[in-house]
Amino acid sequence: MSSIILETDRSTLRPFVVAGASALGAAMRDANITETTQFEPPARTVEEGAERALARITDFSDHWERFGFGVFGAFRKDDGGLIGYCGLRYNDEFDGDLHISTMVDRPYWSCGIASEIFRRNLEFAFLEQDFKVVYGAARTIQLTSVRILEKCGFVRQPDRMLRHYPMVYYACSREAFLAQHVIYLKFRLGQLGHHHAPRTATGLASVPANGAFQTDIPMNKNGPAGA
Repeated sequence: MSSIILETDRSTLRPFVVAGASALGAAMRDANITETTQFEPPARTVEEGAERALARITDFSDHWERFGFGVFGAFRKDDGGLIGYCGLRYNDEFDGDLHISTMVDRPYWSCGIASEIFRRNLEFAFLEQDFKVVYGAARTIQLTSVRILEKCGFVRQPDRMLRHYPMVYYACSREAFLAQHVIYLKFRLGQLGHHHAPRTATGLASVPANGAFQTDIPMNKNGPAGA
């Protein structure tokens, strides 16, 4: 398993371990989450929720082992409580495209942390892993998801179908993300004042010689959840 750890202002992102199945299992019993992340009804019992969570974690771990990157668990910095997950994975149901996959548990909806961990993963994709394009998808009812995707530089592509559900489909190139990210950094600079360097979702930005800054989300209509 990878030792890669990322941070944002409020969270630590690290690969899941099996011990996280119990906490993730609680989210697997929430219909608003399971119907948008797994397209199936919620788990009916604690045991079923933990079983589904373990299968999810195993799938994430297999991707990490195979490709050296993947979906991070997102945990509160203050006490390590589970927020959700976010990360990159090749999605066989969308022709193997590289997707950003996100889920944020209900207590963390509408507080900006979904955008925070989403953006940090895009920094990782484009500035640390040097991917050229990342895709995102959401059900057509997930209007909040669309706003976050577009805010981060994603551009709408022809709509797709996934397991009989109509999906909006988005792509974000490295260039599009960097163009939007500069605007974001200028905004953060204005917030922090001129006595501080511009910050990314994870910390201080640096500017190399070439001038480039170094450093989901699918949701349901009521709050964050992702594919």
